[in-house]
Amino acid sequence: MKKLLLFPALLFSFICFAQKDSSHVVTYHKNGKVNEDYHLNASGDKDGPYLKMGRNGKKYVSGQYKDGIPIGVWEYFASDTTGDLVQKLDFDSHKEIFVDPVRQNMLICGPRYFGGNMLKQEYIQHRIKTDFTAEEREKLKGEKYTVSFTIDSVSLKPVLVNCNETDVPPDVKPKLEKIVSEMPAWLPPVCKDEKVWRFSVTFAF
Repeated sequence: MKKLLLFPALLFSFICFAQKDSSHVVTYHKNGKVNEDYHLNASGDKDGPYLKMGRNGKKYVSGQYKDGIPIGVWEYFASDTTGDLVQKLDFDSHKEIFVDPVRQNMLICGPRYFGGNMLKQEYIQHRIKTDFTAEEREKLKGEKYTVSFTIDSVSLKPVLVNCNETDVPPDVKPKLEKIVSEMPAWLPPVCKDEKVWRFSVTFAF
């Protein structure tokens, strides 16, 4: 599998601390520079403009949320000192509208979640909040379950979804599998590799 460099949406950084002023949240890198800047609505979901900065002080990701759901055009920038725009995604039309051709061959070969790993995990956490009652979440608090799946080559949606962990409650298993099955379509592979790509996500309660 070709794997040289990931787009910014797939990268993580360390956070030192956060400031929260009612609905306004700002988090910081360990070096004191701003990491994330966003607002929360009354339900505790991200709402409005979102900005993620690199540890070098350059813009990393910018976009917009509505009730915890990414909307509109999101821009992703290089994590190096150039700060070049490398990708634009339109969440309203669910299309990749720009990708830096110079960096495209540096992407992972297989399908990519639309928006990267950060938004993939946010999707899972948002669905836990909406698909499970407060009582169910409290009962499952501290539990982690892994669901595996394959991305269909035509629809680019998850198929062969299965949570085969032996300790998952029987009433929980179908909910986990349904959430994964309803993921947004992924971005297509950037190469012609015919490999069947198997993925997994973890539900942390």
